[in-house]
Amino acid sequence: MTGIDRVGITQGYPLPERAPAVEKEKGSELPSDTVALDSAGGDSGSPQVDKKKWTVMLYSASDNNLESDMVQDVIDLESVGSDKNTNVLVQLDRGESPSDISGGWAGCRRYFLKTGGDPSNLISPPLQDLGQVNMADPKVLADFITWGVKNYPAEHYILVVSDHGGGWTGAISDDSSGGWMKTPKIREALENAEKATGQKLDIMGFDACLMATTEVGYELKDTAKFMVASQNTEGADGWPYPQIFTSKLLKSFQRALREKLDIGPEEVAKKIVKEAESFQGTLPTLSAMDMAKMDGLAKATDGFAEKLIATDTPKATLMSIIKSTKSFSGYKDQFDFAERLINSADVKDEELKKAAREMMDAVKGAVIAEEHSSSMKGAHGLHIELPSYPSGPSQDYKELKMSQDTKWDEALGKLAK
Repeated sequence: MTGIDRVGITQGYPLPERAPAVEKEKGSELPSDTVALDSAGGDSGSPQVDKKKWTVMLYSASDNNLESDMVQDVIDLESVGSDKNTNVLVQLDRGESPSDISGGWAGCRRYFLKTGGDPSNLISPPLQDLGQVNMADPKVLADFITWGVKNYPAEHYILVVSDHGGGWTGAISDDSSGGWMKTPKIREALENAEKATGQKLDIMGFDACLMATTEVGYELKDTAKFMVASQNTEGADGWPYPQIFTSKLLKSFQRALREKLDIGPEEVAKKIVKEAESFQGTLPTLSAMDMAKMDGLAKATDGFAEKLIATDTPKATLMSIIKSTKSFSGYKDQFDFAERLINSADVKDEELKKAAREMMDAVKGAVIAEEHSSSMKGAHGLHIELPSYPSGPSQDYKELKMSQDTKWDEALGKLAK
């Protein structure tokens, strides 16, 4: 393993020397339960596949320093592959300078994962070779979702974005293009895919660092029913990251579908978090959020922000509480902050404490499942921008829906004065 975290934008990391690219595979044999696709990615006229229970779409943006590990993750996922209840689709981008794993091909390909048998190579034939693409372009993400939904119909859909993450700043680092997808652009991609298909995602998963944040959940609240993400960096102990949707989880998920064919999105989201308890050494936090509860959380946060702006509590007292709050690369656990404020003898403002209790209740309502290792005491499923140093919100932060719809950014501005 490389010992690289899935956090932040990674331009500037050295990449391996380029391996020889393979030719685009135009005549590959397609799995029997897929449709043939034309060069533009549309339906070429073949009959639609039978509707399954779930379609899992993995958007593996590995045009960066995670490339070899992410390709291996797709190979591991292929060891389970699709079955009669699930379609497992992958868009895998390796950039211009790939490692030599699984043939060392360059560019971006789409796969329907069959059940594989080679632990070091993908055996499922690529359905499409897209050449060089910018995976950080919201149009590229929207196109993948649209392709998956239209060609692999199902009762429910999971999208897992797999790459670097940076909390409310966004995710998906594409080194060849210098791209980074800001959170509002992720929302734009999901909205455009829904417009094209008429289908809302059931679960939005982030296999990326720091994405279990209130700002991200609120930004994407209307694009998916549930969100699964990690508060912490996913490679804190030297592993580059563990996949949220591991081969073990996929196998367990498919077994549950065979035994109980009506397994729904909320149950699946909770199951993903439950399975993550087995990976606490490499995935010390994971949580699932009910996106329908994000409006309530934003309202409670707004109410707390109003009291924070109005309070006469000394700034030094507030900053001391912030500094002691559970931190994830600078982001602060929202529940832990409110609880510490309520328990502080130095805070005399009862209206502020009442608003903090309401905010805690709203976090508990939004987080439907949460797991964390013993080293992550103070984690409750969602963190929020709350700097422990006197710094006001950036322009990028002000462009988030959380800033536009609440006074949280104004409260941060007050703390910075």
